[in-house]
Amino acid sequence: MAERLVVHWDGEQAAWLDGDGTLVRATLAESADAAGEREAMVVIPGEQLLLTQVHLPPIRQARRRLQAAGFALEDQLAARVDSLHFALAARPEANGDTAAVVIDRLRLAELLADCRDAGLDVVQLIPDILALPVPAADAWQVLLESGRVITRTGARAGFAAERDLWPVMAGAAEPPARIVVQTGAEPARVEQLIDDAGFDPRPAIERIERSDDDALLTALLANIDTGQAINLRQGEFARASGMQTWWHPFKLTAGLAAAWLVLAIGARAVESWQLHQRIDALEAQSVAAFRDAFPNVQTINDLRVQAEQNIRSLRGTSGAGGGLFSLLQATAEVTGQAGDVSVQSMQYRDGALYLSLRGDNVQSLEALRAGFARQPGAALTVESADAAADGVQIRASVTHGAGA
Repeated sequence: MAERLVVHWDGEQAAWLDGDGTLVRATLAESADAAGEREAMVVIPGEQLLLTQVHLPPIRQARRRLQAAGFALEDQLAARVDSLHFALAARPEANGDTAAVVIDRLRLAELLADCRDAGLDVVQLIPDILALPVPAADAWQVLLESGRVITRTGARAGFAAERDLWPVMAGAAEPPARIVVQTGAEPARVEQLIDDAGFDPRPAIERIERSDDDALLTALLANIDTGQAINLRQGEFARASGMQTWWHPFKLTAGLAAAWLVLAIGARAVESWQLHQRIDALEAQSVAAFRDAFPNVQTINDLRVQAEQNIRSLRGTSGAGGGLFSLLQATAEVTGQAGDVSVQSMQYRDGALYLSLRGDNVQSLEALRAGFARQPGAALTVESADAAADGVQIRASVTHGAGA
């Protein structure tokens, strides 16, 4: 297969190297003409995304790993998780964390639509941060253009920012021992950039001089190494396989054949569909019931196993008198004897059963207290009791202990 064409696309202009290694700046459609039958790797600006790390449980299925990444990073992100796309490195780092790229879902869809409309077959979509050389363990790789700075701080880590914002972002990170800077700017600007970050101690600076921004981009595209890059084309944005591409011209014929097949086995198809609907509904009900019963569980990997584990936890380990069920039994006995008390809602957390109760009158509260006083394994704590003309609203908690 012919070598892929590497295209830099900033949303307005495309850039690539021709057969002589000369940088060409033109439209995205012209880059597709240059690619011909070749596949393309598209490099996009790092300011449009976030490179971060996430700790994931051992999940093998790619779709579930992406879902788990969204849940794990939810508290760190300002935007809604369902508005973002997550892409993950194939393997975790040495510390157990997995590198992740986060980008706005609509922005990524627009980028891929631009490429598709131009006729570009995009196999890989990567941030320009990961197009820089992989830095040594004690170093950063930095590319200083006229108005922006790209920084690679590790094999799958880094950030990109405008020139004025870079010192703030760089200064918040652990300073490296040295910084390798590719630049077309004068040395004084490089020194000032590093000084503005306020590193302590100040890293050593190694400069690689280029003539201008075109020379910087030429070097970036010519020396790109995708071994450590993270492809944004994952999950719902994954590229169609070669077989899917080959099959595309036959879609109409296949559709007609499928329609004939559906008519031929209509009854069986309807029965199968109804069965799948029931299965999906039961699965959804099971998940909903699980989340209602165990609201503290954030990620569901194996519903049955996790339910059994949590039920064992609720039963407790201190014998027959421990866990949720003994508290439920005591509450049922007391409220059953006090006929004018009804349970409106309950919640179990941190070893206590929290109740919302309704009584006919104030005497209902005294009946509750008297009932729990006779329960040897449960203690009632009344948090509030609001009396009204139509009865009394009681909020209380039941814990393990001797009744009083």
